[in-house]
Amino acid sequence: MGICIDKLPHSCGTKKGLQVFANEETGKVDGFCFACHKRIANPYGKEKTIDEVDLPKPKTEAEIQAEIAEIDGYPVVDLKDRKLRAKYIERFGSKIALSEEDGKTPIAIYHPMTINDELTGYYIKTLSKPSYEWSIGEVKNAQPFGWLRAKRSGAYRLIITEGREDAIAIEALFDMYGNEEFKPAIISLSNGTNSVKKNLTPIAKEIQSLFKEVVINFDNDSSGEKATQEALLILPGALSAILPEKDANDCLINGSGKAAYKALAFNAKRPKNTRLLVANKELHYQFRQPTQHGELTWFSPTLQKLLRGVRLGETIYEGAGVKMGKSELLNAQAAHHMIVDNVPVLVAKPEEAAKDTYKLIANKFVGNRFHDPDVPFDYDEFDRAGEMMDSKLYMIDLYQHLGWDTLRSDIIYAANDGVKAVFIDPITNLTAGLNSADANAFLTGFARDISAIAKDKNLVVFLFCHLKAPEGTISLETRQKQYSKGIYHGLGNCPHEMGGTIYSNQFAGSRAMMQACNLMLGLEGNKDPDLDEVTRHTRWVRILEDRQFGNSGTIPLYYNEKTTMYKEI
Repeated sequence: MGICIDKLPHSCGTKKGLQVFANEETGKVDGFCFACHKRIANPYGKEKTIDEVDLPKPKTEAEIQAEIAEIDGYPVVDLKDRKLRAKYIERFGSKIALSEEDGKTPIAIYHPMTINDELTGYYIKTLSKPSYEWSIGEVKNAQPFGWLRAKRSGAYRLIITEGREDAIAIEALFDMYGNEEFKPAIISLSNGTNSVKKNLTPIAKEIQSLFKEVVINFDNDSSGEKATQEALLILPGALSAILPEKDANDCLINGSGKAAYKALAFNAKRPKNTRLLVANKELHYQFRQPTQHGELTWFSPTLQKLLRGVRLGETIYEGAGVKMGKSELLNAQAAHHMIVDNVPVLVAKPEEAAKDTYKLIANKFVGNRFHDPDVPFDYDEFDRAGEMMDSKLYMIDLYQHLGWDTLRSDIIYAANDGVKAVFIDPITNLTAGLNSADANAFLTGFARDISAIAKDKNLVVFLFCHLKAPEGTISLETRQKQYSKGIYHGLGNCPHEMGGTIYSNQFAGSRAMMQACNLMLGLEGNKDPDLDEVTRHTRWVRILEDRQFGNSGTIPLYYNEKTTMYKEI
């Protein structure tokens, strides 16, 4: 993308038709004459770099608006070489610049760009080969090309292209071969494959609410394929269409428009989430390196040692009995990631108001009880905690009902914004209103879905679960015998809050979770009123399933009510 820095006379006779461009990517300066339609490699007579020329002062808002108003008066004509008719170009609000020499020959196309649905500038592209691109106005944070038109269309399907001319070409294809009733909405990335994340992340939720079907149609090349995979992470339910040519405009030019239409209208498919890898020397040397510890860490030193850290791309299930402290375990681990690992986290607690979540996690930063009305509120300490959480804590602003489709979108948005750890407590809230059979079926699909998201978005997801209540009990004599040995948890088949052992099969949807998870932990404890306070406030983290290293065992943690902190003992 170039910046127009000067307008010069040229030997063809024009007084200012030779425009000079500073290429931000290469650092070089070259030019294009809009009078004779020729590329001028050295417009100043010799090769120069950006550092060797005086860049113009930024234009004022009034100057930019004057330029935009001038462009708005430009004509729209057929682009015969590209087989784009004026009526299709006009539908997108694009304009055509004509030659200064004859007043007829199209030399550049101007594409309008919007921010917050307001026209803020244009991307300009010469129609010569090689072509040049530059911009006028504010386009850096522009929405996808054609987005406002797409939103107003009421279409069932949205097609997203890589290039702006491709969007216009697809408009033509559906006019030529399709039915008016089934015409899709069409947008393109504002600035090619480099703008996938910037363009699609802010509007992902709106896309999902406005359109029932989304088709990704980027160029048939390596960068287009890579960009397609990136887009599918943002819009995981989208389809992909493969055209007979490199792009839609080429299909129109080369006579394969009907085949392109059929591919877009009828043959879009959901891409596979996996790729075959074949062992060879290249792959061998790619993997020929020591295995690293997880990118993130555990708040418990023993868990950190046994589990070798917290690895991105994995799912971790944690379960506990009713009111046994799993939410505080979540808060401790989330705060640890923000403080020690210095990464943002997303916390989804549908059974807890956002203000309570914020205060409970703030407790962990300074060892306070901001949530307790009987404890004097320390404003300075609360502000100190707030500074440390600033831009690192993401929360879901709802209470009680949490739908998976909405939560999935929120997770993807947060991941695109840099979040590396996601906490959902409890996942059983996602099955509210379902009968037992439907709930288990949902959890089976959910377990696979969340595992794929963790891997695709390179984040770790902690999933907190309610447990099925044990059906058995133990005699008072057996209980006292265990107490006399100093054993207060792992007492077998009895209520979890009275020291019962946690088993993997007690997790709701346990079979699917055991298959999909990388790690499964249980939080055991004993709230028997006959026990001393220290024992009643002690919890034991039991490693139930460890796919990576096969560890087992328990780690004791003491919960300090005054500081709300867990400490390994």
